[in-house]
Amino acid sequence: MNFDIEALRHHQLVEDGQLEGCYIHQPAQGSQQDDNAVLAERQALEKMGFKVVQVQPKGGTTTFAEAMQMFAKKSGHQPK
Repeated sequence: MNFDIEALRHHQLVEDGQLEGCYIHQPAQGSQQDDNAVLAERQALEKMGFKVVQVQPKGGTTTFAEAMQMFAKKSGHQPK
């Protein structure tokens, strides 16, 4: 697979804060967690050694900040 990390379509890099360095999948219309393109992208990121996080949207949409808060709770990260 020819994978260009600069051209991600379904995941976003967390660039600061407690989750720095993780990639997060933000569900959007046409980009659900079980889609083949999303799975392939996630697997490629994981093979490269990156941590990938998936969140379930509440009510169909989730802001990036909400997704980070949900992941922080699930992974045990606590705000300082």
